[in-house]
Amino acid sequence: MSIDILPWHTETLRELLSRRERLPHALLIYGRQGIGKVEFARALAQSLLCEAPDQGVACGQCPACHWFSEHNHPDFRELVPEALAEEDTDGEEIADPDAKEKKKSREIKIEQVRNIADFMTLSTHRDGFRVLLVHPAETMNLAAANALLKTLEEPPPRTAILLVTDSIGRLLATIKSRCQRILVPAPDESTALAWLTAQGAADVEVALAAAGGAPLDAIAFADAEYQSQRRQFVQTLADTNADYLATAQAFEKADLVNVVTWLQTWVSDLALSRLTGQVRHHRDQKAALSRLATRLSLPALFRYESQLRQARRSIHHPLNARLLLEQLLISYAQAIR
Repeated sequence: MSIDILPWHTETLRELLSRRERLPHALLIYGRQGIGKVEFARALAQSLLCEAPDQGVACGQCPACHWFSEHNHPDFRELVPEALAEEDTDGEEIADPDAKEKKKSREIKIEQVRNIADFMTLSTHRDGFRVLLVHPAETMNLAAANALLKTLEEPPPRTAILLVTDSIGRLLATIKSRCQRILVPAPDESTALAWLTAQGAADVEVALAAAGGAPLDAIAFADAEYQSQRRQFVQTLADTNADYLATAQAFEKADLVNVVTWLQTWVSDLALSRLTGQVRHHRDQKAALSRLATRLSLPALFRYESQLRQARRSIHHPLNARLLLEQLLISYAQAIR
């Protein structure tokens, strides 16, 4: 039985695997956030390593597939920032008992690239493909990117290097020029809704709309704790007399990606409400958005939206979360005056 594949990935994945022996050595897998690009890359990696593929796709039954599912296939490596690796192993035993106390990097560092030098140069264990998965590729610092560039320029035979990114524009031009680009498509609405329903998500239409059509983000959006935090935060944005410094303090330990996403989608809804009277993301706050929108200066709002995009580009790098939120919320207060 083949592995489970997200339904909107099937066509692209099968097309790639149909030229398994003619694949370029490096693929740059990109597309919008929340559509499962890493899941796509892992399915591709497992299928390349599978020893009994079913119409090109991993069988899920052979020794190679078992090793892959148990995260110990000898011919597969995955490079991620330390902070992301810690999230992926949450709840598992940690070899270093002090690891949780250390500040984890949100960058992929040069040491991580150097540590896989033997993996990239020695013979494979199973006499098949060797696969390296790097994600998010845009988090490689300059030294790491340049170190990986040497491997991209002179790859060993039967090697597949899979780089996954939400932000293709942030990658070095020299990295991009040595990869074949693979655009992972977003699902159409009916496919996404059917998949969300099968996952048992609540209010699937609302969740999908709030996530901008990204089904994996919609799963998180439907989570009760996530919703509670979102409501608390956006209700502050709806209150023109709110204490934004207190809000920054309250949310400094929250997931910054979520907080900046709430700000961006709130600003998007404000602009949409002003222009069309409609709301896309925060539908439970439509009345508050409408009240705010009537008094807005759209140029000021668009300048603030540009500031949010700039903040998002640096959000995975070490920073003072509270100071960032204070700056963004003070700027928001100025933008809606």
